[in-house]
Amino acid sequence: MLLLDKNKANPVGARKIVVLSDCAEMQNNVSQLLRTGGFENIEQLKRYFLSENIGFNAEDILGMIVDIKDETDIGLITKHINAIVPQNLWVCAIGTSDSITLAQNLANAGILYFHAGTQLHLMMDKISSAKVSLPHTRNTVKICVLGCKGGIGSSLISIHIANQIISNKKVPVLLAQGPNGSQDLDLAFDKKLQGDISKYDEYLDLFNGIPHKLNGKVTEKYNFIIYDQPIFNIDKDLYPEFFEYSNSFVLVVERRIASLRVAKQFLEQCERIRSLTNQAIRVFICISDHKPKSEKLMAKSDIETLLGAQVDAVIPFIKNTEAKTVMGLNLSKAHKKSFYSLAMKIIGVLSRNNLNNENKSLFIGLYHLLFNR
Repeated sequence: MLLLDKNKANPVGARKIVVLSDCAEMQNNVSQLLRTGGFENIEQLKRYFLSENIGFNAEDILGMIVDIKDETDIGLITKHINAIVPQNLWVCAIGTSDSITLAQNLANAGILYFHAGTQLHLMMDKISSAKVSLPHTRNTVKICVLGCKGGIGSSLISIHIANQIISNKKVPVLLAQGPNGSQDLDLAFDKKLQGDISKYDEYLDLFNGIPHKLNGKVTEKYNFIIYDQPIFNIDKDLYPEFFEYSNSFVLVVERRIASLRVAKQFLEQCERIRSLTNQAIRVFICISDHKPKSEKLMAKSDIETLLGAQVDAVIPFIKNTEAKTVMGLNLSKAHKKSFYSLAMKIIGVLSRNNLNNENKSLFIGLYHLLFNR
């Protein structure tokens, strides 16, 4: 795909190019180059690309130029750009690093990178030239939400993770529900699903089935695929199949030993895969307080001790569930905050709290007993 079609001008009312930078001088320099190249429809968005709550309507946007300044962390850059730039738009990154390796790694991820000090004119040549074939599809981020016990609200959490992404980032998301789960997306959204991908709204599509069995040409348009699938009812020997599909996982647990045991087994598999393949695996722990007074069963710090991992989110008990759809639930501010924080951590917009809880617990003895440590 070309950044721009050959011989197409940029008439008044045409889709615009967004320049995202918190530096006014950089915005002006890039905008000046665009205008001299014949592109008058420019929007300057004065924000740092790692800032929270960057969202816009992609319908009238042709492409984006993102100032990453001196950032060189490939994972961080790609996560944030995937979170804010819809798949159907081209994107160029500019920054102060002149590293060839950085440019190559970003190109492999579908992001063209140009050194802001010496290569802005080269960027303009790429944007305006119809002779250069450019990468246009960035890697779709696949997130598996894995229920470690039945009936604890994993599907509800998956739905609200997807909802937070589309609400805050305005990028296309596919929500898929695997065959071992409740298979209730039709009830949750009050929408009949025919077996193929069904459109729910402008940014969210629904699918009952296994997403990695879909044609890649079908799924490449999505920035994120949220895959809701339980693991408490499958053999742990099947866990490696998840790592072939994704490297981002949300383990939904309750404050009981049975679900924590399943989560612990999956975490141990993660460690084995990391040691064997050096694969970068991200695992988020989400406690679902799906029943009244669930929070009294076991402290968050004790769960962290048992699992040997930090808890990233606690979803409080939802009292009022009388709504036609899951999206229509009357959530409290605490619920909305928890869902927002979890979703933004998953897509890399918010950093995770890496401080480990050093408190000693009465559960440590139980931990050794249960997990033979």
